[in-house]
Amino acid sequence: MRINYEKLPYQHEAVKAVVDTLSGHDDLATKMVLEPEQLDESVQETLLDNNQKYPGADYLKPFPQFNIEMETGTGKTMVYLQTIMALHKRFNDNKFVIVVPSRAIKAGVEDSLNKLKDYLSDIYNTDKYHYFVYDSKQISELQNFAGSNFEIMLTTVQAFNKSTNVINQEYNEGFFGGRPLDQIRDAHPTVIIDEPQSVDGAKAGKEAIASLSPKVTLRYSATHKDKQYPMLYEFGPAQAYQAHMVKHIETLGTEVNTNGNVAFVQLKEKPKPIGNSLQAKVIAYKQVGDEYKKKTITLNQNDSLFEKTANPQYKEWGRVVEINRADDFVEFENGKQATLGNNEGEAQIWIQSQMEALIKDHLNRELAMQDQSIKVLSLIFLDEVKNYRIYTADGAKKGQYAELFEKIYERVLHSNPKYKKLYNYNVPVEEVHDGYFAQDKATKKKPAMYRDTKGDTKKDETAYDAIMQDKEGLLTQYMPGKPETDTKAAKLRFIFSHSALREGWDNPNVFQIMTITTPKNDLTRRQKIGRGLRIPVNQKGERVYNDRQNIVTIYASETFEQFANGLQKEYLQDGVISNRIDENTFAGLIIKKRQSDADDIGNDTEILNPKSSDFSVPDEQSEQPQVMHKITNEESNTFAEVLKETKITNSKGAVTVQGMRSLTKEKKQQIVNKTAEKGLEEETATSMVDYFTNQYKVPVIENRQNKEHVKVINRDNPYLNDLWEKIAKKVNYRVEFKEENLINDIVNGSNPLADIQLEKMTAVQKRAKINLNKTNVSNELISTNTEHLENSDFPILDITRQLADQVGLTKQAIAKMILETNKKNPGFIDSIKLNPALFVQRAKQNVKAHESRLLNQSLVYVLNGESWSKDELKPFNAAKNTLWLVPNKGLKKTLFDKIAVDSDEERKFANQLVNEDKIKYFLKLPHWFKIPTPFGNYNPDWAILAEKDGSQRLYFIAETKSTTDRTKLRNDENARIDAGKRAYEAEGLEDVIFKAPVVVVGNLEI
Repeated sequence: MRINYEKLPYQHEAVKAVVDTLSGHDDLATKMVLEPEQLDESVQETLLDNNQKYPGADYLKPFPQFNIEMETGTGKTMVYLQTIMALHKRFNDNKFVIVVPSRAIKAGVEDSLNKLKDYLSDIYNTDKYHYFVYDSKQISELQNFAGSNFEIMLTTVQAFNKSTNVINQEYNEGFFGGRPLDQIRDAHPTVIIDEPQSVDGAKAGKEAIASLSPKVTLRYSATHKDKQYPMLYEFGPAQAYQAHMVKHIETLGTEVNTNGNVAFVQLKEKPKPIGNSLQAKVIAYKQVGDEYKKKTITLNQNDSLFEKTANPQYKEWGRVVEINRADDFVEFENGKQATLGNNEGEAQIWIQSQMEALIKDHLNRELAMQDQSIKVLSLIFLDEVKNYRIYTADGAKKGQYAELFEKIYERVLHSNPKYKKLYNYNVPVEEVHDGYFAQDKATKKKPAMYRDTKGDTKKDETAYDAIMQDKEGLLTQYMPGKPETDTKAAKLRFIFSHSALREGWDNPNVFQIMTITTPKNDLTRRQKIGRGLRIPVNQKGERVYNDRQNIVTIYASETFEQFANGLQKEYLQDGVISNRIDENTFAGLIIKKRQSDADDIGNDTEILNPKSSDFSVPDEQSEQPQVMHKITNEESNTFAEVLKETKITNSKGAVTVQGMRSLTKEKKQQIVNKTAEKGLEEETATSMVDYFTNQYKVPVIENRQNKEHVKVINRDNPYLNDLWEKIAKKVNYRVEFKEENLINDIVNGSNPLADIQLEKMTAVQKRAKINLNKTNVSNELISTNTEHLENSDFPILDITRQLADQVGLTKQAIAKMILETNKKNPGFIDSIKLNPALFVQRAKQNVKAHESRLLNQSLVYVLNGESWSKDELKPFNAAKNTLWLVPNKGLKKTLFDKIAVDSDEERKFANQLVNEDKIKYFLKLPHWFKIPTPFGNYNPDWAILAEKDGSQRLYFIAETKSTTDRTKLRNDENARIDAGKRAYEAEGLEDVIFKAPVVVVGNLEI
C-alpha cells in the first residue's frame, strides 16, 4: 500500500503563519523581512491574528526565533517540510538545516524527506530539494551546502554541540583551510529545530544552534519549554481534539483484588520525613472483619507488616529494614520491596488481565474494521527486553511475556466462533507478534544481544530501521489468497518494544497501547498516548475519520482517575496548560481598540479572538482608526481576582476542576459583569473569558468503565420498516451550472466584482532629528508625510494566477471576469492597481460567495439505486454522559433503549417525540447515514414517522438546532441544510419532508 497525503487546513494555517510573518504580511513580497523593527511589527500582527501573547522583543537577538506548536500526531514533520517548500518558493530560500534531538527522530525525518520529495515539489509547483543526512565520516557532503542549489541538511544536535566534534575541527587542507562548520555558517541557513526542548534546552544546545549562524530559526514541538519566543501558530491538544484530527483517548485499568490470597504490597506515595526518621504509606491486604481488604498502612522503621495487617501472608516478610526516599522504596527483612507503581505480588495477574483485555479489544476492532480495509495494530512497551526475548549462545528464545501472549492469544482467538471471520484467523500465532529492540551485534565471543535503551543511542537505529524500512508493510492488511499480502509485516499486528519507540515513531493504525512498567520507567503518559493519536488509514492510504471508532486505548498500570490526573500534571509541567492565574497570565495578550476623537483610546474596544464563537471581524470601512493594545498586568490582575471571587480558581489562583465544570454561559456572563464593575471594558472582559476558556481546555479522556451498551429493542416494528423504506434510499448530486454562468453572475449579478472597494497603498515618511551627546543617541520626530502609491506596472497575469489558485478556477476564467468587468466599468483594472494584494483577498471572498449561491441554486439530487441497509442498525457502546435513557412509554416508538444526544436541545426534543401522540416512531440517525453535499457529507439528526388525523402518515427528516432563525446559524450549517432540503426533493423521495432547523415538535407542523 501507499500512504496518500491529505491537505489539512490547520497545516496550511501553520505554514501561512510563518510565511506571512516573514513577508511582513505582504502577499507580494519576495524577500524575507528581517529588519528587526519591521519584523517585530509583522510578528505582532501574526500574534494578533492567532490570539497569542507578545513576549517582548528579546526573541530577535542574536537571530529571530519562533515557536510553532503542533500536537503529537498532527503532522509536525509535514508542516515544517511544507514550510521549507513555501519559503523556498516565495523567497528563493535555498539553505535549510533540520536539527533533531535523537537518532530515532532523525530516522523518521529522513524517511519523510525521502518519501515526500516528489509530492511536495508537485503541490508547491517548485523544484525538488536535495537532502543529505550529516555523517562525520562523509564530511565532504558539506561542500554542496555552499552552492546555489536547494539543500536540506538533517543532523542531530549531538553532531555539532561539542568542540571535539569533527565538524568543529580546523583543517589545513580542504574546506578552504577552515572548519567544516563554516560551510554552513557562510550560507546563513534557515534552521528548523524538531523538539527544541530536547535540542537546545541547555546552554550547550543554544550555543550549538547559534554556531550555525542562522538567518532565522523555526522551533516545532508539542511541548515548548522556552516561552520567550513568539508562538506564531498553535495547534495544541485542545485544538487537535476539537478539530477531530487525532483519535480520542480512553484508558483501561485493571484493579486486581485477590482478597488477601496473594501478598500484595505497593508504595502509595513518596516516603516523608517525620522528625528524625522517615515514614512510608503502603497499600496491603488488611483483615477487616472476616475478610481481607486493600488498605493504606503507615510504616516506620522496624515495623512488622504482618502485625499491622493481621494477615499471615506477610508473616515471612519480617520487619521494615529500610525506608528510602531517594529511590522511593520500602524494604523488608526477606528482601521484598514495596515501590511506587509496582504491584508486588499481583504484577503477573495484572499483566495477564491487561494483556487479555488488549487482545480481545484488538480482535473485536479487527472484526469491525477489516471490511473498511483498516489494519489494526497494538503496541506493548516492555519493562525489560529479556522478559520478551532471551538471547543465548544457541540463539534467541521466547521470554515470559512472549509465551504469555501466545497462550492468551490462542485462547481468546478460539473462544468465540465470530473470530473465524477474521482474515488472519489462520495465521500462526508466532507470526502475529514481534519485538523491535536496540541491538548489540554478534561477535566471535558473544551472540547478538538486545538492549534496554532510551531511544537516543546509535544502537536504537537498528530497532527503528526495522520498522521504518517497511512502514507501509505494517499498514498492509493480510488477505488469504493474495500473495502480495503474504509478508512478515502484513501478518504482524502486535509490536513489542522497549523505549526505542517512545518518540519519533507514529503509526496511524495503533489502536491499543499497553505499558508494562517498572518504577524506573520514564515513559510519560503523553509519550504513551502519542504513539497512537494519528487518524488511521485504509488500504488506499486514505485517512478514515470516524469519531466512534477512532479511539486509542491505553492499558494503564493505574486507575482511570490516576491516569487522568497524571496526564493533567504532565500538561502542566510541559506548559501546555497552566494551573495558576495571576497578573502575568493575560498580560501581553494583543487586542485592537477603536480610537475615538475624544480620546486616544476610547471606550469602543474590538477584541480579535478568532477562536471564540463570539468573534466578529471589524467593519473594514469603519471610520474609527484602530490601534493595537496589549493587556496590561493591572488588567490581567483584575481579571484574575474576579476568577477567584467566582470560584473558578482557588485562593492561590489555581484552576480547579469544579471551577471549570461550573463555567456555563451564565457563569461566563457573571465573570464579564464583575470584571466590568472593576473598571475593565466589557468587550475586553469578554475576550479574556474566551481566551481563558480556550487555553484551559485539555483533551477529554474517556473512562472505559463509564461507557454503556446501547441495545436494540425491536427491529421488526412495522413503523420502523415503513419509515426506513421511505428514507433509506441513497442519493448522488450533480451541479448543473457552467463556468460562464458563474462569470456572468460575478460581472452582472448582485454584489458584482466592480463593487469591491480598495484602499490605496500608502508610504508614511517620518522625518526625525538625531541628537547625539556623550551618554546616548536619541531622536526627535519632526514631521510625517503620507503618500498614496499606485502599482501601475503590476501585471494582470499575476493577479489571475494568485486568485485562480485560491478559488479553484482557471486563470482564463479569472482574466475573463476581470476584463468583462472592466468593459462594463471602464477604469476597473486601473483601480485594481491601487492595491493588487487587497484586491486578490476581497475578490476571493466575492467569487466564493457567488460560487456558494450558484451551487445551492443549481444543486440537483438523483437516486443512485442503492439503499442504507437496516441491518446496519446495530447495538453500540457510548459514553454514559452522552446517552438519554428512553422512558418505558417510548420504547415502542424507537429502536434503541438509549439515544446518543449531542446537546440539551436534542434531549428535550427526544422527550417531546416520546410524549407526542401524533409521533408513532422516531430514530436518531446513525453517524454513517450521510447525505453527500458539495460542502461535505451531511448527517441529519432525526427520522420521524407521524400520523395526521389518525390515518395520514407523514415522514420527516429533521435537524435540531437551538434556534429556528437561520440568520443565527453559521454559513456552513445553512449550506448543508439547503442541500438536505434539495436531497429530499429528489424524484423517489417526495414522500419525505425535510424540516430544518427545528427546536420543538411543533415546528414539524403536523
